[in-house]
Amino acid sequence: MIRTPLLAALTLLVAAPSLPQPAGRSAAVGQSEPYRAIEGIGWTYGNDGSPNGRSTSQLRFSHGDSDSSISLDGDPELQRIVGIVTQAAGGQALSFALRREAGTIACTGRGEGTGRGSGTCRFDPDPSFAAALIERGLPPRDSDEMLALSLVDAHLATADGLAAEGFRLGGAGDLIAVSALGVTPAYAGELRGAGLKIHEIGDLIAARALKIDASWVGTMAAAGYPNLEVGKAIQMRALGVTPEYAMKMARVLRQVGEIQ
Repeated sequence: MIRTPLLAALTLLVAAPSLPQPAGRSAAVGQSEPYRAIEGIGWTYGNDGSPNGRSTSQLRFSHGDSDSSISLDGDPELQRIVGIVTQAAGGQALSFALRREAGTIACTGRGEGTGRGSGTCRFDPDPSFAAALIERGLPPRDSDEMLALSLVDAHLATADGLAAEGFRLGGAGDLIAVSALGVTPAYAGELRGAGLKIHEIGDLIAARALKIDASWVGTMAAAGYPNLEVGKAIQMRALGVTPEYAMKMARVLRQVGEIQ
């Protein structure tokens, strides 16, 4: 799990997807009772105004105190759902299902006209997915965490691929985080290939949240900071250090003999 104080501070600096949080008592690890279905999940789709005056369409789900939006980019199933909602006339009944590895979210509702709609959903966790996570030492705490895994479209292949790269996930919460931010084994390999020394899953999540990529690492190396330690890279990126600024600082430090 994420442990460093820096990551706690990053949550105030980085815009990341809002994730469902467990609403009740967590199920004990190894409990024989299966993960239960969740009823009464609200959904809405429509245009939400943004600070820059633009409108964006979002598919949002709410349950308890949690409110989550799902990115619609590049997902054929989500595009199909959007088509169902936007084509529905005002008051027209509609239904759709979002099927993910962690379970299925089956929804009903009504169109509201002008491409909007709303209603309620039922989530049925996939027991085989939960069992596979338990086998990997990543047991979901309860049905709410299974719902979160579904909303971020978590995949077992992601957990296995990161483990193969040497990144140990501390629990299902880490899988939620990497899935929400788009952390993949390929991303980890790109950072290492660019010279970033990174070994911990918490650091990998922080790097992704701060939009550290191979290009940034490469330009920082050219600016005089090759083979950056990940902690230093995170600090520099969080403070808004650009390669241009780093290059100027490198010149100054060379002049005073601080770096070679």
